[in-house]
Amino acid sequence: MGSDPARDPQAYDDEQPQHRVILGAYRIGRYPVTVAEYACFVRAGQRAPGYWRIQLRKLLHPMVHVSWRDATAYAAWLAQCSGAAWRLPTEAEWEKAARGTDGRIYPWGDAFDQSRCNEHGSGTRGTTRVGTYGSGASPCGAQDLVGNITEWTSSLYQPYPYRADDGRERASAMSDRVLRGGCWTEHPREVRAAIRGGARPPVRTVWFGFRVLQDLPVA
Repeated sequence: MGSDPARDPQAYDDEQPQHRVILGAYRIGRYPVTVAEYACFVRAGQRAPGYWRIQLRKLLHPMVHVSWRDATAYAAWLAQCSGAAWRLPTEAEWEKAARGTDGRIYPWGDAFDQSRCNEHGSGTRGTTRVGTYGSGASPCGAQDLVGNITEWTSSLYQPYPYRADDGRERASAMSDRVLRGGCWTEHPREVRAAIRGGARPPVRTVWFGFRVLQDLPVA
């Protein structure tokens, strides 16, 4: 987890030191939660997010204008409806899904490839349908992990090394939560798999969305 500046000269200080993290079994959404999926939540009684009428014109685009609180509420609702253990990924789980176990810089490898994600150079000036950049899939098959939207995780924005038991996964804390993946406005350095950002739990913007994760039982 994190970046080795000898391999990735673009690494920021908050991505260091690179370190090993052992995770339990899980599966993560192939795509970010879409407008169509979130609409089910709204119909169930959740307050509609910002620019909702505009978002409804793009049902297969990733949901945006959602806060960390909105995202965690959606995951809790989905878990209740389905009887499965859905939640937001930790930033360690997100990063493993994005880059596998070999420390690659982007989901597809170490070299940036503009054809594999929706970032500033794509010229889209907005989100694209999930799955548009299928060639940018990560080793586990997840797509849109870099570019398009920036994704909320469950983790507090704290220095490395990452440890799930050091308090950074406290659900009640009010400080910044980690966002991952960059978005459609960002340049190649900002859509690397190890890039980290943070924002307060109530913040909603046109760039912020999320995907969900399901814990798997121990065999």
